[in-house]
Amino acid sequence: LCDGLSILPINVMSCRRVLLLLSDTFSTRLWCVWELFILFAFSSEEDATARVVVKPLTGTLSSDSMSSLSKFDVLNAKCFDPNH
Repeated sequence: LCDGLSILPINVMSCRRVLLLLSDTFSTRLWCVWELFILFAFSSEEDATARVVVKPLTGTLSSDSMSSLSKFDVLNAKCFDPNH
């Protein structure tokens, strides 16, 4: 995991486009938000916004899905643990 995290900015920034599969749970999944954060941290807002392609997942989206990103709270985020 540590090796993957150290090169994550290189992987994200080498992408021409970043596909954001938006659902009601997107802003609670730490890994997803972290990848998006990297894009915006290492790019201008204009460039990062132009590179993100948002595709809502059918049947899993409410009107609050996009606004939940602006209210992201790391204390509410979860990480997948395959051991549990």
